[in-house]
Amino acid sequence: MESTLIYKVYDFFNHIIHPNDIKPTTLKSIKRCPVTGLDISMQPKNSKFISMLGIKWYYKYEIEIYYQFLAIRLSENLKNKDLKSQFKGIAHSIRNCDSNPRNNTRRAIKKLLNEKDSLFNNLQLIDKNKLQEAGLSKSDS
Repeated sequence: MESTLIYKVYDFFNHIIHPNDIKPTTLKSIKRCPVTGLDISMQPKNSKFISMLGIKWYYKYEIEIYYQFLAIRLSENLKNKDLKSQFKGIAHSIRNCDSNPRNNTRRAIKKLLNEKDSLFNNLQLIDKNKLQEAGLSKSDS
């Protein structure tokens, strides 16, 4: 018990004397939204993207960041609606920004492969990276 207290006191004074020498294990990792890069530590632990709760938090406490990064995602028809609808639209836009490229690529590949009047198999013509992005493999068709 006493030895752990001594180490805590030592770490405290060491941090005061050498503030730039903080160990990475003692720093709390900040959870960030992969689309906006904003801190989402105020949201539930399982959150991947900023949600309505996070957007509301930024509107309430960090209004400059809200207008700089989040409000620009509002469509013209949402700008005149209530705040809850605006927050919902922003969150939806952020989620779509991650999933739309993947889904659109998958849809285009499936359409190309399902063409009935094709003389040959088009699978060989599709870039491997695009197949991987769409979550498909050559055996899926």
